[in-house]
Amino acid sequence: MPQDLADNLLAAYFGRPVDGALARQAAAMTAASLLREAMWAMVSEIHSTVDFDYAAYTAENLARFEAAWARLTILETS
Repeated sequence: MPQDLADNLLAAYFGRPVDGALARQAAAMTAASLLREAMWAMVSEIHSTVDFDYAAYTAENLARFEAAWARLTILETS
């Protein structure tokens, strides 16, 4: 999701403009959620009997997590 759309959704949900603290909180929750999904996919690669490409799903979620982590790191240092 483009960042401007994410910011608009946050502002609409909380009923106020997105400030630095809210942006950091949202970025942290996004990173945590993506890390959980990537770890679930890793476990599923090993244990699931479902015919699904969990390796690709893991790679996709790890890439998304890395991007979210980079954004959080930038927000934390600015």
